[in-house]
Amino acid sequence: MRAFVNTFAVPKAGSTDQEYEDASDVRPAAGDDAEVTGPWLAAAVADGASEAMLAGRWARHLTTTFTGAPAGQDLAATILAAAAGWDDVEAGYRHARDEAGEPIAWYEEDGLRRGAYATVVGAHLLDGHTDRQGPLLVAALGDACLFQVRDDTLITAFPIDDPDEFTTRPGLAPSRPLDPAKIGEHVVALRTAWQQGDQLLLASDALAQWFLAQARAGGTPWRTLSDLGTDAEIGGFAALVDGCRANGSLKNDDTTLLRIDL
Repeated sequence: MRAFVNTFAVPKAGSTDQEYEDASDVRPAAGDDAEVTGPWLAAAVADGASEAMLAGRWARHLTTTFTGAPAGQDLAATILAAAAGWDDVEAGYRHARDEAGEPIAWYEEDGLRRGAYATVVGAHLLDGHTDRQGPLLVAALGDACLFQVRDDTLITAFPIDDPDEFTTRPGLAPSRPLDPAKIGEHVVALRTAWQQGDQLLLASDALAQWFLAQARAGGTPWRTLSDLGTDAEIGGFAALVDGCRANGSLKNDDTTLLRIDL
């Protein structure tokens, strides 16, 4: 397998980079536009729910847990594995606050007890009989999406393929699950195949909804996203997001794209 990986991220308008609560991760690790070669690749995007404390940390923890998990492991099991390590993440946050002279206040304790939430989509790519095609294993909880483009045609949209299906109450992965058995009821999975020349786009919900709306209107949003980071781009990802927010086609939310060019 040979792939080039790029990630793009913009916080919601009015927020700082430190307040960005999406996350993405790829293994084997690679910098932007770096070539990744080998028999497997794992990638994930998560979108932390802003209403909860430490949403961004939970999103990051989820993505790194996913990319570190065995290919094909049930996403519910991966979420529970991440939740099992959440106490350590929270302890690190408490320590950092103490070190900064800003210990956790009493009124923050309840929020920490309730935990954090995020949507997540992840993919494992494996070599098949050759290193030019193979299984593509995708799993999701919530409305972060994966799109697969082949020969300039959108062939996969998962788990949502209609821009009208996005809601304000998507399924969420909890850092402190009250009923672990119920997580599996909200997880969906897809087994398909990748081949050399495909493009995979993993996106948080705002960009995913924009992408599907553009495609439904007869557009080719994958071409626009393909140009990002290349000599053909116009203005970059932040300019694209700002422009779409300004014309009302993209909601104001943290916006993340992880692009894999095979």
